[in-house]
Order: sequence, then structure tokens, then C-alpha cells
Amino acid sequence: MKTNSAVIEKWNKKIHIYLGLFFFLFLWIFCISGLFLNHPGWFHGKPQRNSVDKPVEMMNAGDQITKARHLMDQLDLTGEALFQGAPKPGQFTFVVMRPDERTFVNVNLETKVAKVTHVEGNFGQMLGNLHTFSGVRPIWREKESKRDWLPTILWSISIDALSIGVILLVMSSLYMGYRLKEKRRSVLASLGLGIFLCSFFIWGLAHWGLV
Repeated sequence: MKTNSAVIEKWNKKIHIYLGLFFFLFLWIFCISGLFLNHPGWFHGKPQRNSVDKPVEMMNAGDQITKARHLMDQLDLTGEALFQGAPKPGQFTFVVMRPDERTFVNVNLETKVAKVTHVEGNFGQMLGNLHTFSGVRPIWREKESKRDWLPTILWSISIDALSIGVILLVMSSLYMGYRLKEKRRSVLASLGLGIFLCSFFIWGLAHWGLV
């Protein structure tokens, strides 16, 4: 009969292995996009921008999101509809956000003509956007800051799962490190160095004024 320690050891290894395999690609995406964010010069080239004017039909009723979705269907746009601040008189403006591009839509309510501006970045910029993409931008003072695009909802759920998974992976690593009695000094040194550097930047900035 297996002891409690052996059972914990068995399940800890399973959690560590299978969570690591399941989140393998997600972790690689975040690691690579983090490098690109830290070294933007690795990918050269400015975003490609083009504009076009298109006639549209505006809804008389409905909230902002409903009107934006109605326009996006006409303009063949997909993405997260976001609104920047208060609308200007005589205009209906919003941004369609995707990790690979941004589309600015500005409708003249008198002429019913939409100026559609596509801004498409390179591969590195796309990865950087994916790293920080949440589908909501509270800093834009949206009245209703919510996710309304299915890929964004699925992405946010995946990131929640990834965050919890990484916490479990770290806890699993702590347990395995604790079990390595013959290498406990090395384990504690590695853990201590990580804690020190993280504390230096987080608590140092927030409370101690060290940085």
C-alpha cells in the first residue's frame, strides 16, 4: 500500500507534466511576445495604414455596441468594438480591435459615410498585442467596458486558465524542490534570488521607494 507521501509525489508529477504540456504553446507565445515587447527593434517596419470611405446605414435605436455591430456587418469587420471617450457631435466613432490590426471607424451622421482606416502591424507587433490583448480598455472611459467578440471571450478564459495553471506549476516545483533534500541549498538559493529580484521591483516601487 502506498504511503501518503508516495501518492502526493505521484500526483504532483502528473500535475506538473500534464499542465506543462497542455500550456506549452501558450507559455511560448507569452515568452516570445514578451521578448518582442522588451526588444521592439527586433522587428522593423512601420504599421501599414490605408483608408477608404464607404456609405453606410445607421440604426436609429439601440445602444452603442448594437450600432457598432450593425456597422461592422456592413463593413465586413470582425473584432472587439471599443469606444474612446465621449462621441463628437454629428459623428459616430469607434475602434475595432484585433491583435493583428486596428480599424478606426468614423461615421458622418449627416452624410451617412464612414471613413474606415485600417492599421495593420507586423508579426512582432501582432504578438505584442496578443500579449496584452484583453478586449476591454477601461482607460478609454468606455461606458460599457465588456467583451463582445467570441475570440476575445475564449482568449480571456484561456488566460485565466493559464494563470491558474502556472500557479499550480510553481507550487508543484516548490514541492519537488522541497523533496530534493540533497540539493536543498541550491533550491533555496534559486528561490531566494527570484524572491529578492521580484520584491525589489514590485514592493520596492510600491512601498519602499528603492527604485
